[in-house]
Order: sequence, then structure tokens, then C-alpha cells
Amino acid sequence: VYRLLTAEPSASASLDPVARSVSGSFRVLSPAEKAALKPLHIRVVTVQAGQTMGSLAAQMVGVDRKLDLFRVLNAMSPGASVSAGDKVKIVTDK
Repeated sequence: VYRLLTAEPSASASLDPVARSVSGSFRVLSPAEKAALKPLHIRVVTVQAGQTMGSLAAQMVGVDRKLDLFRVLNAMSPGASVSAGDKVKIVTDK
């Protein structure tokens, strides 16, 4: 059983084509693809001197739009910044 969630503005007619495209992309993985998969985790890290939201987001793996996701995970607005000693969440496979 799979549950796929998508979002769109209420007046948009693009949900059906997007949902069909996503569901149509499902296929059985090859043994090599299965072996290469690693589960993703959210890890809390301490910001070091000189690190920025961008450099921390760049460490994340397995996700698109890293900086946007970093901001969402850490409830930060686009104008926010991090300081040495702050605790933040990143997505990692370790």
C-alpha cells in the first residue's frame, strides 16, 4: 500500500496529470538499485563557526531543494541566519 500526497492551489487543474505522472513512475527496483538505497534520517547537529544555512543545507543527502527543506525543518524564514552553537536539523543517510 502506498499513499502519495501532492499539493496545488485549489483553482489549479494540474493535480491529475501530476498524480498520474507520479504513479506511472513506479517500477520494481533492480538488485543494484536496492543495494544502493540507504534510509534517510533527520539528525540534529551543532552549528560551527563559519557555517551558514547554505553550507549546512548542502550537507543534506537524498533531497531536492536542500535550502528550502532546511528552512522548513528548522522553522526558519528566508531572512533568518544561524549562529555558532545553534542546534539545527539536517537530512542524512548516516
